[in-house]
Amino acid sequence: MHGNLVNEIVSAMESGELQAYYQPQYNIKKGVIGGAEALVRWVKADGTVVLPKDFIPYLEAEGKLSVVDWFIAEEACKTIVSLGDKAVRISVNFGREHAHNEHFVKMLDGLVNHYGINKDLLGIEITESDIATSRDAVIKLVNDVKAAGYTVSIDDFGSGMSSLSFVKDVPARVLKIDRSFLNDNCQSDKGRQMLESVFYMAHRLRLVTVVEGVETNEQLQFINTCDCDYIQGFIFSKPVPKNDFLNMCMEEAPVEVGEIDPFASQSVLGQVRMLIDSVYMKFSLIKFVNISKNSYTFMKRENFLDLVIPETGLYDDCLEKVVNMTVPESREEVQNTFNRKSLLEAYNRGERKVMRIVKQIDENGQLHKVAIEDFFIDNNVSDDVFIVSFFQTLDFPEGTYA
Repeated sequence: MHGNLVNEIVSAMESGELQAYYQPQYNIKKGVIGGAEALVRWVKADGTVVLPKDFIPYLEAEGKLSVVDWFIAEEACKTIVSLGDKAVRISVNFGREHAHNEHFVKMLDGLVNHYGINKDLLGIEITESDIATSRDAVIKLVNDVKAAGYTVSIDDFGSGMSSLSFVKDVPARVLKIDRSFLNDNCQSDKGRQMLESVFYMAHRLRLVTVVEGVETNEQLQFINTCDCDYIQGFIFSKPVPKNDFLNMCMEEAPVEVGEIDPFASQSVLGQVRMLIDSVYMKFSLIKFVNISKNSYTFMKRENFLDLVIPETGLYDDCLEKVVNMTVPESREEVQNTFNRKSLLEAYNRGERKVMRIVKQIDENGQLHKVAIEDFFIDNNVSDDVFIVSFFQTLDFPEGTYA
């Protein structure tokens, strides 16, 4: 077969034997299909299925894989059109071969324009192995594709040795986490910690996460405690033909994920997330301060001070604005308590926090009781003095406290 493989593939396209199958990606927070990956399948007239592993590597070696990639991309566009207002993003794999095609983005634009679909609905997937062999060309390609308005996914993250470098250098929006992270069924401490670390990194980089190869309830429950965005795996659906996929999207009922207990699942990330959520609920304003460097930055701003204090800047300027919003009779106390000199003296005395409850006036003249708590934080890698500052608005209804 290999000698005439390209001709056979072209014939399979023309005869309808070469088909696009779709594996749904489930939004597990909502229990609905949120996307899909388009995969190639070769189903012969007699029902025999030629697996991708039996022909894709040979096409790739001959530099002819792009023929299949463009065929699947066009099939994906047709499916998006068929879905109408039920359309979800369908991602297509494009190999390193396309990195040397200077007309790639123009061809993509031509495809989506021909079918009249939104660029957001056609995703582009690039694998780790692609960048390992054609690094500079692939990075340029991804930059061009992103600049043109398409969503780029890093596929099979964790399957190779260059994962972290790959994520750092490629401006992708979606991180698809390889099934190899699930090999221990999320049962070992080390396996869970590794997966939690990947999600933590993805969250810090503001990447959308998709986990591939999810097959068991144990895997699903643990992954859900890590705040994963999408699940792709047999636990929900195997890759299916176009008509089946259309029916799934058109007539789908919400998927029941079940209860999630981050404590029972021993998910540190899940527990920390619950803790952070509760802190965010309690405090309307949180800022980090380097007293030694006279600087600050906000982690959260959701009260009237948000309107007058910049997100980051000099601590002295920030304190001045806080003092100005305090009622006149308390301004001197706030200034004397929270200026940098006083805070440094408190730190040197061994105090762990400085706190005051004051009254402040918002831009509409409304009076608020506010608790200001500054906690000194140790930092082993710096001699600077750091503070985490919490503001809590105490506008509680009468009778809240006995």
